[in-house]
Amino acid sequence: MTLVSSTTSLGVAPVRTDELARVGELCVAAYRAAGMAEEDDGYALQLRDVAARAADAVVLVARAGREVLGTVTLAAAGTAYADLARGDELEVRMLAVDPAVQRRGVAEVLLRGAAEWAAEQGYPALVLSVLSHDGPGTPHRLYERLGYRRDPARDYVGSWDPAATMWFYELAL
Repeated sequence: MTLVSSTTSLGVAPVRTDELARVGELCVAAYRAAGMAEEDDGYALQLRDVAARAADAVVLVARAGREVLGTVTLAAAGTAYADLARGDELEVRMLAVDPAVQRRGVAEVLLRGAAEWAAEQGYPALVLSVLSHDGPGTPHRLYERLGYRRDPARDYVGSWDPAATMWFYELAL
């Protein structure tokens, strides 16, 4: 999957071993910027441990040349990183874009690349969840524009915060 802009071309591919540390730091920086992780909390430790994720799930990165600009993890139902996926669904997790390049189409390229990869592997659907509030920086419109559809029957309350309602989305492939 490639996005061509006036200045750069982005490609999406599986993470390489030499990129694991960069991807971990990028995840923490993106989640910290969104107020969803602290530097040394348990979730930041999980975000940093890309090697463990890559051993149990598919970790894709968006690259401009050799520079990693974003990442997404794809987890099959029943695996350690899947919370929502059922049957043969594939779950989108830990979508993160370097804060320095956010709002430039990197997340869209990653999501399109994830859908392309999943379809090539024979998965019938991608699923994900996102906080229900739709303030600045929330991805609801992006998901819907890319064809993800809400399924309110699968919405849930976050275990970490009873005030955090998570909306469920599905993309049929």
